[in-house]
Amino acid sequence: MKIRFLAPAALALGLSATLPAHADLVIQGRAAQALQCSALLYMVSDELYSAGYISKGDLDWAQSAAVVMLDHVPGTDEQKAQAMVQRFQKIFATRSLPDLMKEFDKTAPWCKKNFL
Repeated sequence: MKIRFLAPAALALGLSATLPAHADLVIQGRAAQALQCSALLYMVSDELYSAGYISKGDLDWAQSAAVVMLDHVPGTDEQKAQAMVQRFQKIFATRSLPDLMKEFDKTAPWCKKNFL
């Protein structure tokens, strides 16, 4: 796990509107699956922590695991942060919170088995 990636990932949700425009990254195949798993875990853990359903320790573990999943995504830490921002934006634009939670519940075991 690359520690220097944690800061961009942690700020990605808040920074998505303030980052300079970049061309969308094209990530396909297994790397795209890892990116999706990572984004879901990161977002759901943040939502659960904000709602008081998980502890700070559980939040930290989940978000560290999300970063570990990004080891399966090619590119620099900056490119991975950009890819996460793009994925967050796409997920927010296409799913309600209940849909996000359902998708996470359905895919989390597969994501864990394949990327952790």
